[in-house]
Amino acid sequence: MNWRTRLRRCFPRSLHAQLMLSLVVLGTLVAGTSAFVVLEHARERRIVELNERANRIADLLGQSLAQPLWNIDRDAIVRQLNTLMPNPEVVRFTVTATRYGVLADVSNAREPRPGEEVVRVKPIEFTPPGNAPRERLGEVRVVLTKAVAKSGFATARAAILGTLALALLVVYIVTFLLIRHLVREPIRRLEEMVDRIAGGDLQSRCVIESSAELGRLAARVNLMAGRLHDSTASLKESERKYRSIVENALEGIFVLDRHGALQEANPAMARLFGFPNVTSLITSQKHASMKSGAAPFSPPHVEQLFSMLNQSDKIAGMEIALTRADGSTVWCLLNARGTYCDSSSQPALEGQLTDITSRKQAMEELVRHRDQLEQEVRERMRTERALRDSREQLRQLSAHQESIREEERRQIAMTIHDELGQLLTAIKINVSLLKMVLAQGGDWTHKCRDIGDLAERTIDIVRNVASHLRPAALNFGLISALEWLVQDFAKHNAIRCTFRLEGCEPALSDDRATAVFRIVQEALTNVSRHARATRVEVILRTADRYELEVRDNGSGFDVSNAIERGSYGLQGMKERARIIGALFHIASGEGAGSTVRLVFGETVQCVHDGVAADEARPSLR
Repeated sequence: MNWRTRLRRCFPRSLHAQLMLSLVVLGTLVAGTSAFVVLEHARERRIVELNERANRIADLLGQSLAQPLWNIDRDAIVRQLNTLMPNPEVVRFTVTATRYGVLADVSNAREPRPGEEVVRVKPIEFTPPGNAPRERLGEVRVVLTKAVAKSGFATARAAILGTLALALLVVYIVTFLLIRHLVREPIRRLEEMVDRIAGGDLQSRCVIESSAELGRLAARVNLMAGRLHDSTASLKESERKYRSIVENALEGIFVLDRHGALQEANPAMARLFGFPNVTSLITSQKHASMKSGAAPFSPPHVEQLFSMLNQSDKIAGMEIALTRADGSTVWCLLNARGTYCDSSSQPALEGQLTDITSRKQAMEELVRHRDQLEQEVRERMRTERALRDSREQLRQLSAHQESIREEERRQIAMTIHDELGQLLTAIKINVSLLKMVLAQGGDWTHKCRDIGDLAERTIDIVRNVASHLRPAALNFGLISALEWLVQDFAKHNAIRCTFRLEGCEPALSDDRATAVFRIVQEALTNVSRHARATRVEVILRTADRYELEVRDNGSGFDVSNAIERGSYGLQGMKERARIIGALFHIASGEGAGSTVRLVFGETVQCVHDGVAADEARPSLR
């Protein structure tokens, strides 16, 4: 317990006692201070008078003792000193001669205590007759005491203090009676009236007996009681309206404390969570706050809500999934703000819940339809772009194939005109010459040999042209055509090229065999032109599907860049694969060689599975 608490307990409780104590303290302080100042002034004045008296005595003795001291008349000196000794303030007189030392030392009382003596020393000088200078004969020492003055001062001080005490007592008694009559009784009556108002009697009024401060206070209390009566009536009406609004509201209204317990709720809140009444709802939430429960705010929900409340003073438009009494989920729109439960300093959440489950489901359905529609739109746009690209590629490919056909026609025409025409002309000339030789009877064996050679060369050219237009090996099946193509590639290029059949020979229609042959032919042509390879391998597998691979160990290339640049060779191979219902795939990389894979089978799904299973197969190194 500190000194303030102790002082508060010792201090009187009633206003009357406090006023009287304050008056006593104030009067004591004022009277004591005044008495102290007066007495101190009187004491200082007595000391000043004593000092002046000591100065006068020293001056008087300094003048009167000059003649006796000049004559060294000790008796006269003592007689003069004794004349002043009856004074009670005199302690000692000492006369000292310059040449003879102490001549007289008269004492009247015992030596005073230190600080209570007044000492004066006065030189004794004599003026000889004539013009002789003044002569110092000695000195007189006067010692006075302050004890007499202090004793008189103490008596005066006691008288003054007694008078002040008596005056304070009279003032205290008079003030006590006045305050009791003028202050204590009116205040007591005000206390009784305020107690009646606090007890609920708002019709009580104070009797106004005067126009002084207490009368005005009583008028203010009466005014306060009237306003309090009106405010109470208005508050009751407001509470009735508020309770009616809360009870009849369609939205759930609640107050949730920091520990997860529901302090208040309305019937709409209970209906929202499937409880028969508000009491069962609050009880369920109380059990859920003490241990993990299902209804309706779980501990994670409470932590989340109060965490959001700490960041902001309110929660607006929050969608939250809560649990009903039957365990089902209900989506609610939460709007809340921070408050306090009754007079507690613990924070609480005052909020409103609106059931948005149907709206949430409709929104989710709408979002799902929107996403589906966007996906379909994206698919359609992608399909349209693919169709436009395919149309453009087909147009370019058709133009390229037309240019190739024109080039082939030009080459065939040049070959027939330049080579085959020349050979036939030479044969015709040799035949004419042979006729002339035969007519003249000359040697015709040499001409017949030349004609045979020209005929052989003509046959070779015709075979080459026919083979370029369609290899004759295709007439004997795809395997024979591929073997001939590999042999022809190895014969015309310094690249090792092999063919391997894994499985039995496929039985393909002429169109499909021709398309596969042309794809392999284009792949080998690309290897010859761009790959810088040393080895090429052509593999045909015939298990549950047909799979053809052309691998090389060349420098490789960027497939995406080649497709973006619009390579006609790649487009032609892809278009031929599409025509026969096959899947066409190219795997290549810088410095990793290339692999052209063609897969075709009984069904398209079989073809897709084959490609996916063999994606990781390495290229030929």
